[in-house]
Amino acid sequence: MKINKQKWNWVTDVVLLIGTLVAFFLDLTGLPLHQWLGVAVGLLAGYHFLLHRDWVKSVTLRFWGQTSRQARRYYVIDAGLMVGFAVILVTGWVISSWLALSLENYTAWRDAHVAASIITLLVVVGKIGLHWRWIVKTAQRLFPIPAASSTTALPRHSVPTSAQMDRRQFLALMGAVSITTVIAISHVLDDEKGVLADESASAGLILEETGQQQTASDTQSLGTSQQATPTPSTTSSANPSAGACVVRCNKGCSYPGHCRRYVDTNKNNRCDMGECM
Repeated sequence: MKINKQKWNWVTDVVLLIGTLVAFFLDLTGLPLHQWLGVAVGLLAGYHFLLHRDWVKSVTLRFWGQTSRQARRYYVIDAGLMVGFAVILVTGWVISSWLALSLENYTAWRDAHVAASIITLLVVVGKIGLHWRWIVKTAQRLFPIPAASSTTALPRHSVPTSAQMDRRQFLALMGAVSITTVIAISHVLDDEKGVLADESASAGLILEETGQQQTASDTQSLGTSQQATPTPSTTSSANPSAGACVVRCNKGCSYPGHCRRYVDTNKNNRCDMGECM
């Protein structure tokens, strides 16, 4: 019964890790699936802590008393993960397309969501490093590998061999997890650079349009004061419709919208951020 519980905890943790990593690839999942995946990961993280509620309660009551340093270390890491997943869930909900809130500080909320995701993933990697022996042993029970028959007798002093095997297992596990984590974080940072570039381009376009409107207004005022006949170019510049179109994002996203800011209030399967205002 104890082994079955350990196996179930192992499967839950693996699914939680995979879900967290997949959520980092927004361009592959799309925004709707990303949001549902975020909710599922948050609920699974809550379930994970619920499975260990007895241990959490016990260490909480004896945190400053009779408890081991290892238990305190695990407790602090788990508390950090709980806070991290909570921040991810709250910030993701605020910037989600479900609520479609008009946030003046949207960028700050998005940056907090991304930063919390990266930090939480790094803490997860640290937790895996602390529990690597349990992870490897439980995996071996779940997926047993038949031992190869050998006629060569093993040496009596097998301690160096065991230590070497442990080292290989640790490096294999942490190497795979670390490489996957680096790829996921790099992908998110590249997406953020693209978003910032698009926002800078949109801001530059707005400033350019505002400057054109100001120039047109000045030209019209100067022509009126001098009672001069407007030239065709002046008439074109003074036309209010020339500077009335402002595009806040030039990515031109269409449904399903692989972007955190995708919103389609007029239901034309085009992002409102890329349409004229």
